[in-house]
Amino acid sequence: MKRLIVAAVAVLAGLLAAAPFVTGHVMENTLAEVERFPGTRDALELAVTDYQRGYLESHAESELWLRLPEQEPVRVKLNHRIDQLPGPDGRYATVHTTWEPKDPELRAELAEVFGEDAEFTLATALYPTGSSHSTGRIPAVELDGVDFSGADLRLDTKADGRFDYGVEGDRLAVDDEAEGVDSGSAMVAEGLRLVASGQVAEDGFVWDSEGRFELDRLEIAESSELGFVEDFVLRFDSARDEDQWGFAVDYAVGEAMVEDETFRDAQMRVAVERLDVAAMRALVERMETLQELAAQGAAIDEAFTEAMMAELPALMSHGPRIAIEPLRATTAEGDTAIALAAELPAGMMDGEPNPMMWMALLSALVVEGSLEMPLALLEKSAAARGQGAAVVEEQLAPLVAQGWLSVEDGVVSTTVDFRQGNLDLNGTSANQLLNMAFGG
Repeated sequence: MKRLIVAAVAVLAGLLAAAPFVTGHVMENTLAEVERFPGTRDALELAVTDYQRGYLESHAESELWLRLPEQEPVRVKLNHRIDQLPGPDGRYATVHTTWEPKDPELRAELAEVFGEDAEFTLATALYPTGSSHSTGRIPAVELDGVDFSGADLRLDTKADGRFDYGVEGDRLAVDDEAEGVDSGSAMVAEGLRLVASGQVAEDGFVWDSEGRFELDRLEIAESSELGFVEDFVLRFDSARDEDQWGFAVDYAVGEAMVEDETFRDAQMRVAVERLDVAAMRALVERMETLQELAAQGAAIDEAFTEAMMAELPALMSHGPRIAIEPLRATTAEGDTAIALAAELPAGMMDGEPNPMMWMALLSALVVEGSLEMPLALLEKSAAARGQGAAVVEEQLAPLVAQGWLSVEDGVVSTTVDFRQGNLDLNGTSANQLLNMAFGG
């Protein structure tokens, strides 16, 4: 038994001694195989230019190309230090990356903003499962008129294409001492947070994702006016169901003041559903090609329109639906709520779009909605235009008489229902409005 224990210890010691050496080979091959980053649609491309493999530590250099829409590519030099000792959390290596632009002009611009000694670093722990955990920081900025606390970065990836990332910063302030800001203007944002996650599909697209951007407080001053937003949250999510795709954006505000008007508990959700996946993929790929041409100075407006029209029938083949569900806000006058949804039956667009098709689409369109708004809010809006409450009553009277609106207990309300070419407002036919709108 003693000999067996000694042998096991010897084997284990040998494995531990060989681990950094093996890790060096693995890391060298891993970096060499990386070309384009999944989910970035070729916006990021990496090429290793040098690799110096050591026993406990290796060093490498690479070039990262960043391609943004309608702009010249940006080339960034990456310096990598690879710690090849396994960690207690299961990682087999940690890659410390420092980056700097290759373009001297861009490098000088960054130094002017962040300072000569600022470093952009990223530490990435790699695991045998193929997952990774990266942390980094964007340096602080202190310039004339600009005060940025800096931000922490986090990125987690899985071998199956799953990712999760976050960015968090304490404060960003800009005033009229900064270049390009109007005299007397200032902006202060506090408590900025962005978190998102998703899945990179086999085609390189991120069809399934969700995320949230939060802002504790935003103050904007312009001359003698002051506005603010508190507890702002923007959520987004997208999902693919076989050959259909949809997304939604949800806004929420705890309290805000804009042009001396205050409101609270505001919310709006905009959702788009049942878009064709293949058509969406083709459209995005075409847009990327056009953006590359635009970066070279080509005019793409006409080609953009042609691409949209070419994919539109397929894009809408499943019967898309778009909805605001709902838009809400509370003011001193009371609560306002608006909901609106429009959808088309599947298979309505077939072949080249033409005037007859548009008419058929209009007839097949289904629209549903509702509105509730304090009468006092309408009167306040009229007063701001120099009009009295009597004007509001005069404008609403014929609509109420037709049954298209209701005014009860100081609340104006109605519903909208349009289908098969017929319009109902508040449960009453309003086809005469359609006739007037189309010159009938």
